Amino acid sequence: MTDRRYPRHNLAALVAALVLTLGLLAVTASAVSAANESPVRQEPSPTPTGGEISLPTATPTIRGGPTATPSSTPTLTPVMAETFGDPTTNLRTGPGLDFDIIAELSPGEQLPIIGRWLGFDWYLVQWPEAPNGEAWIYAPLVIVRGDITTVPAVDPPSAPTPNPTQVAINETAAVIEQTPGAVETATAVALAAGSGVATATAPAGEAVPGVLPTFTPPPPFVQPDELAPPVETQREQTAVPPAVIIVSMAAMGVLMLVLGVLRRQF
Repeated sequence: MTDRRYPRHNLAALVAALVLTLGLLAVTASAVSAANESPVRQEPSPTPTGGEISLPTATPTIRGGPTATPSSTPTLTPVMAETFGDPTTNLRTGPGLDFDIIAELSPGEQLPIIGRWLGFDWYLVQWPEAPNGEAWIYAPLVIVRGDITTVPAVDPPSAPTPNPTQVAINETAAVIEQTPGAVETATAVALAAGSGVATATAPAGEAVPGVLPTFTPPPPFVQPDELAPPVETQREQTAVPPAVIIVSMAAMGVLMLVLGVLRRQF
């Protein structure tokens, strides 16, 4: 029994020693190969100056999806002014009645609004027939189609210089219209006044060239002292009074009554 166990123990020890030897050889070979490789060069980190430390920042990376393309600028819808004045709506060279009239628009016409006078009811619209392609229209006479707040504010042109002669004529006409009886007096004076056109007398048998027609005023009106009686008054004076007719009819009735009584008695 003793002789058979010792050879088995020796064989196991021999195998273990062989495995250990192979492991040591493998470790030694790997260490030698690592020593033969060139060492990795490391760059020294920058030394901060001025007491500030710069930390690396992470750059975000956009992943997935198509690149967004900017869209074009949207086109604003023009604001329109639609006329509804009856019978027409005036276009003027400026915001006021003192400016000249450019055109008269019928109801239903639409014009682009390009400006507005803040604080006043006037709009600046496009009108190709105007001298500068622009005209003014009174706001209460149009219907705004669109957002009027998108229309820019503009400064109105200066008012035109009034004509002194026309201003004097307008003031005189206003005074005459406000004064009782002034219109009739002014008309009579104008009719009685001469035309101021001189006439020339042509020689016998000859014509005067370039003679303008003259105005002959009518005779002045003469107020009579007494008015003629109306026609109805004259008729009443010549006709029979109503009392005479009534008395005559009553007499005829009495006469007929008397004749009736006499016939019964006789």
